[in-house]
Amino acid sequence: MNFKIIHRTNALEVIPSGRLDIIQAEDFEINFVKILKGNSEKSVGINLSSVEYVDSSGLGVLIKVLNEAKNQGQTMMLFGAQPKIQNVFQLARLEKFFHFVSQSEFDLKHPDREDHEVEEI
Repeated sequence: MNFKIIHRTNALEVIPSGRLDIIQAEDFEINFVKILKGNSEKSVGINLSSVEYVDSSGLGVLIKVLNEAKNQGQTMMLFGAQPKIQNVFQLARLEKFFHFVSQSEFDLKHPDREDHEVEEI
């Protein structure tokens, strides 16, 4: 799974792409924990717009990284999920466990900086 990382005002936007399934879950967790540990911002937004599939392993790893973010004093938000991905969270009754915001809410709260850095992992 590939990640694009955008350094925004007071936040980090992480954009994973591809499938978040049993095959990718471990790689996602390892890379995401590295991102969290190297992040000095208190907010992390996961932009799910490029995620095309999530299974139960994907949900499990998102719970793990949410807990890791909390342990490091960081707030994690999810946004941009396609309707079929949102449905997976609803079926698992996890939509209230995660902090979902709209893309525009995230953009307003954490505007893109003129000098923003973009990394790809």
